[in-house]
Amino acid sequence: MTIVPIPAFEDNYIWLLHNGREAVAVDAGDAEPLLEYLGSHGLRLIAVLATHHHGDHVGGNDDLLRHFPDLAIYGDRRIKTVNHPVGAGETLVFPMLPLSLEVLGVPGHTADHLAYYGANSLFCGDALFACGCGKLFEGTPPQAYASLQKLAALPDGTLVYPAHEYTLENIRFAKLV
Repeated sequence: MTIVPIPAFEDNYIWLLHNGREAVAVDAGDAEPLLEYLGSHGLRLIAVLATHHHGDHVGGNDDLLRHFPDLAIYGDRRIKTVNHPVGAGETLVFPMLPLSLEVLGVPGHTADHLAYYGANSLFCGDALFACGCGKLFEGTPPQAYASLQKLAALPDGTLVYPAHEYTLENIRFAKLV
C-alpha cells in the first residue's frame, strides 16, 4: 500500500492510500486536487474517511459523490455527507488495499473528532501535528488532554499523518513560549 499527500488549500493535506488501482482518501476538503491525482494515476476512489466536520476536511465530499455515486464516506453521523457513520472502537476493513483501521474518538479540536489507526499509521486530522495539536473549538482541555494521551499510547514508531502542515509555525511558537 502506498500513502500519498495531496496538497489542498494553503496548508491542508488530503491523504490518499492506494494499491495502484483502488484508493481511500482521508479528509477530502477539496475535490479538485484529489480528482486530478486519481485521474492522472488511474485510481478508483472507493472510500473517504472524515476526521471531523470542518469544511476544509469535508468540503469536497459533495463533488466526490457526484463523480462516484457509490462512494462510501465514513465519519461521525453529524457530517451531512457521511453515508457510513462510524464511532470510536469500530474497525474499518478495506481488503483490496489490504488495510484495517481502528476508529479512535479524539475529541478536543471538535466534539466529534475521529482518528484512524492501522498498519502502524495514524490519520489524525487536526488532533495532532508535528510539534503541536489542534485548537479547541468545541472540546474541553481535559478532553483534548485525554485524546492526546490516547494517541501517545500508540506503539512506538507509529507514523503520524496530520491534515495540515504547521510544523514551522509550531516550532516558532514553541521557541517564543
